[in-house]
Amino acid sequence: MNAPAKPCRDGRREGIIAIAREVFMAEGYAAASMSSIAARVGGSKGTLYNYFRSKAELFAAVIQDDCAKSQAELFDLETANGDVEKLLLNLGKRFLPLMLSDQVIAVHRIVVAESARFPEVGEAHFKAGPKEGKERLTALLARAMAEGKLKQADAGRAAEQCIELMLAGLYRRRLWNMGPIPTATEMDANVEAGVAVFMAAYRPD
Repeated sequence: MNAPAKPCRDGRREGIIAIAREVFMAEGYAAASMSSIAARVGGSKGTLYNYFRSKAELFAAVIQDDCAKSQAELFDLETANGDVEKLLLNLGKRFLPLMLSDQVIAVHRIVVAESARFPEVGEAHFKAGPKEGKERLTALLARAMAEGKLKQADAGRAAEQCIELMLAGLYRRRLWNMGPIPTATEMDANVEAGVAVFMAAYRPD
């Protein structure tokens, strides 16, 4: 197994990721090249490979960086005094605007377009985004179930259902470019409806 690419101590790695993000968003994964990214960075392709062994690894780093920042913000939540419904509402009202944002939708369109030919694109996104987010929400719901605030069930499945309910009706239209981005009022109403359905299913008897 190859050793991981060396970490950067002077911020250069972060600079490479920022430029690579711009290139991937503008050109897509297939069309983007390490040479073009290196030219934008201002160094040789060999220097770029000192930090990232392949285009796939660099794309994964871009996705991981974006997802880590987003999830840190999403899950930096107050406990809402132990009220699970309020906690989910707070989470959803941060989550949905993020998921419908121009940047996230652009990434998702790249993943959908490229993952059949380049499975590493789908894998990188799934691990850093949906998988990590589901695991964090699963932990929150499992704790609520253990405390009797939600009825006992498969917490992982409940997390997936909660996420889908928050996205219902808006995410796919946005992904497929069907009309403008929903308003804040529309997004809040979608989250409230989704959480209401979730709580109807999982509220303790």
